[in-house]
Amino acid sequence: MKTQHFQKRITDHDFVLEEEIMERMHFQDGITLVAGVVLIAAPFVLAITPPEGMGLALLIANFVASGAAAIILGAAALFYFHKWEEWLGIALGVWLVASPWILGFTYSQSAMWTAIACGAVIAAMGGWRTVEENGERAY
Repeated sequence: MKTQHFQKRITDHDFVLEEEIMERMHFQDGITLVAGVVLIAAPFVLAITPPEGMGLALLIANFVASGAAAIILGAAALFYFHKWEEWLGIALGVWLVASPWILGFTYSQSAMWTAIACGAVIAAMGGWRTVEENGERAY
């Protein structure tokens, strides 16, 4: 009898933990994480040829650093949600959308559109989660 009670308590506890984990996990965080992986891979996969006198170091550093930040934000939000993580995601997305003009790599259409697309996705996912957490339905 005591063993059955103990097993029931463990099972109930596991169910509660599983439920808490599912409440914290949102697909938007996974999409942010995937966008980060795309950003890190992009400069090595895309055939980017800079104009004469321009290097790729700044473009690569931007993509790798922004991608790493997106991966960290997405992974952290999967485990424990903080509103500031979503706001950082929005800021990161806005930076990525503006970065082709700020850093001057509009010469590469593929790099420019990758930054814009990933930035828009990251900002949208952060905004969506922020609206959801404020008690409103975003869909």
